[in-house]
Amino acid sequence: MQEDIWMRGTCIDMCPFRERRMREQQHRLHPLEMVAGTEKNKRPQADPKATIKEYSRPAAGKAEASPADLRPAEVLLTTVEYLVNRISTRPDWPFVKLYNFVFDRLRSVRQDMVIQRLTGKDAIQILQWITKFHIYAGYRLCTEAPSSYDSKINADHAQECIKRLLVFYRTCEDLEHPCRPEFESLYLLYNLGSFEAARHTVNLPKHIRCQPCVQLAIAICRAFWEGNFIRLWRLASQCTYIQSCALHRHVIDIRWRALCILNTAYSSKNLTFPIPVLTRWLMFDSEADTIEFCHTCGLDAGPSGVKFVKGCLQNGLPKIHASHSVSLVDKKLEEEGISSVADVIMGFTIDR
Repeated sequence: MQEDIWMRGTCIDMCPFRERRMREQQHRLHPLEMVAGTEKNKRPQADPKATIKEYSRPAAGKAEASPADLRPAEVLLTTVEYLVNRISTRPDWPFVKLYNFVFDRLRSVRQDMVIQRLTGKDAIQILQWITKFHIYAGYRLCTEAPSSYDSKINADHAQECIKRLLVFYRTCEDLEHPCRPEFESLYLLYNLGSFEAARHTVNLPKHIRCQPCVQLAIAICRAFWEGNFIRLWRLASQCTYIQSCALHRHVIDIRWRALCILNTAYSSKNLTFPIPVLTRWLMFDSEADTIEFCHTCGLDAGPSGVKFVKGCLQNGLPKIHASHSVSLVDKKLEEEGISSVADVIMGFTIDR
């Protein structure tokens, strides 16, 4: 049986010449792609070194991509490096606007990978960086308004990336994967409470499953299932910054479950539970945050304490807006010497 021959890209730039020229003529250049000084011109000029291929949604009747429109693995790798190190770190733009640009261009990178059926070392490296970008962005932008940032779409793309990455780890057995334990732990933490993720982790090869970062994620998962939130927070304090970003999306649910357990255990007309203790047990940054959370959940709380009443939490978890956490996440930036998003995603700053 003849093996399928997949198309291989020949474009050596981050954006094919044909697309760059077309978008320049159609006034569809992003300000980050324009030649400096031409932004206010009637027709801004495209900077060949800054213009990046945008995502194009597949459509019926649309012409198939040609090799000249596709970027080979090494160019895709360079493109992701540029987006992470040169664009996402810019201090003169709000990060949410940088995110929207980078999100689209990373999606285009993945599209080129799929069309060419790319696998191997470069493909794995690209997916590792893109996965971390989405996990990091999910935490950093968690307080943004839905009109400017869609957390559901970001989470969906994070899941797509990490699941494809785990497939590559399994299928590219001839390659060494030194980062695999870290991403296996991220997958479990990002999907805390998922039977599918837990089953995947349990079935990992022993030399991967026994790595410290994977064992930590497993222990956190076990504490979650057991309802032992005190142990869960203690273990969470050992997580790295990016692991904490992955875990953070479950914080509201963890606190709610913990509050339900405490509400059952300490329900009494004569008992007022101390706010400082509850703040520590639920890993809030301040007593004011604890009181606000209790109020939102329907409990009577104030500086003097919270009154637990059986049955008052039976309506389920109310709508609670996400917030950043210094104690769980932010303090680890300084502990790990992280100064930029590039440090989080790549572990170093690329000078090019």
